[in-house]
Amino acid sequence: MSSEETPSVCVDIQNLEYSWPNGAHALSVRRFSIQRSERLFLQGPSGSGKSTLLGVIAGVFAPSAGEAMVLNQPFHKMTAAARDRTRADAMGVIFQQFNLVPYLTLVENVLLPCRFSRSRAERVGATEAQRADKARELLERLGLQEEARANRPASELSVGQQQRVAAARALIGSPSLVIADEPTSALDAKTRNTFIDTLLSEAKDAAVLFVSHDASLSSYFDRLTAMENINFTQDERTVPLRESTPAQAEA
Repeated sequence: MSSEETPSVCVDIQNLEYSWPNGAHALSVRRFSIQRSERLFLQGPSGSGKSTLLGVIAGVFAPSAGEAMVLNQPFHKMTAAARDRTRADAMGVIFQQFNLVPYLTLVENVLLPCRFSRSRAERVGATEAQRADKARELLERLGLQEEARANRPASELSVGQQQRVAAARALIGSPSLVIADEPTSALDAKTRNTFIDTLLSEAKDAAVLFVSHDASLSSYFDRLTAMENINFTQDERTVPLRESTPAQAEA
């Protein structure tokens, strides 16, 4: 199965260990999984390893031991370049640092995944003009229509605006898995709710892994997993939240 196809289980991690390059232990996970089209809310205190776990799932970090199957790809065996290709083709990642290119415009930043993945670009549109229209549509849904029309560089945006551009970039091209690391931390309540509605509706059939300290947001998601202390020491402890997300219920 290619990285662009979405298996029934999008993420399946077993007996995983991760240590930093200096040898310091960072994470142990006995079992963690995300089903196709599932919306999972992951919570835990600072320093509990949430961002490290997301980095392993996104293919940024290679596990020290154990198995990490992501979109049916064995990330624990793959090279960094192969993991990068899977991420470019089939994932949308909203990093805490946003990782925008400061001198590019909003639309150019949103379309960056299309520069690295031909298949992703084709899913957005056949021409550059069609892809730019889709990028502007996403930005408009996230309340950035004026900034997009003005062709402002990302460096001129507020932190909250940059956060929304990073979200639009993650959503472009119908990824199979969307990973969001504290994506609403700089947003006010009204913008935050619009953001989550847009995220879940645009993700469509994708699995969504959403990390936040704001437990009030968990009501949007199917399932809650709490990450206690630094490590999981037993099978993931989860709480089912709802049969469907608000966006799914309205569809």
